Amino acid sequence: MDNGTPEQPAGALNGTQPVAATSETNANPPEMTPEEAKKRAEIRETRRILRRVQDHLFVAHNNLGAVRETLGMVEVFHHPESPIGSLNYITPRRNTAWISRSMIEQGLQQLTQYGRVSRVQYIEGLYPPQFAKSLRDLKLDVERETPVMVYQPEGILGAKPPAAPTSAMPDGVTIEPVNDQRGIELWWYVWQNAYYDVLTLGVEPLFVGREVAAIKLGHQLDFLVYRYGFPVGVARLSIQGQSAHVLALALLKEARTPPMLQALHTTVIKAALARDVTLIFAPGETEADRKLCRDLGYVDFGSIVCYAAKRTKQQAANDDILAQPLLSF
Repeated sequence: MDNGTPEQPAGALNGTQPVAATSETNANPPEMTPEEAKKRAEIRETRRILRRVQDHLFVAHNNLGAVRETLGMVEVFHHPESPIGSLNYITPRRNTAWISRSMIEQGLQQLTQYGRVSRVQYIEGLYPPQFAKSLRDLKLDVERETPVMVYQPEGILGAKPPAAPTSAMPDGVTIEPVNDQRGIELWWYVWQNAYYDVLTLGVEPLFVGREVAAIKLGHQLDFLVYRYGFPVGVARLSIQGQSAHVLALALLKEARTPPMLQALHTTVIKAALARDVTLIFAPGETEADRKLCRDLGYVDFGSIVCYAAKRTKQQAANDDILAQPLLSF
């Protein structure tokens, strides 16, 4: 993709020549002021948390069948069967501070060979603003941007730990974990009926038929919400090691009230903490979503950004037919 302009590294800062990422554990230079040392420590902590989110998604995508290849300075993810965007993309290799446009192009060419749309996904905050400019120079446009909310029981960036999540259960409401095939089928029934009242974000997709194995392996927790015995909501928690992702949270429109949402999200947090999870993240697409998360102890933590080439009408139709979208709140 020649845009007619001289190639510049994606992370060049202030006109200087970029260098590869240095260790985030380097000792602070002695000439730093206390304020500068604090700022550097906050940057390191932020990057550490964002990399945990990134690593969670990498493992989750692999578990869903995506193949991960290292190609130079990029990672190429592609799914042999599904064209869904969240499983077919390239991203900068871990512990890199920049990659040049030619390296990005190399990865995109590999995706093209697999018959996939050119797509780059990354976490804002791990790379400088110039990286996004390089993607725009390659004629890629923002396909989606998913704000990330992070919860750590021990606190974040020096803030005191959040209070233990509590929420009164509304009258007539019970929330139960799914642990058998009947529960799985009911989960999907509720999801299909609640779908019109939620957003599809596409960070970690839902696939039918993988629930039993994921639950038995401890990679997933599903919940059903009942009101006076009638199923009105669902939630799904993805667990990878000591990190968890609230990837599904939905209620039927008539049951979608702040107390119901808070009770459901509180149940999910408690379930994650009971599994010794030390980091939970969730999308915060709207201000109402983010306020709910903040009230429960989450902190705003940047975005997951995806740039992609424009799809043809046929590609879009094929993706919509074959892909299972993400359900979120």
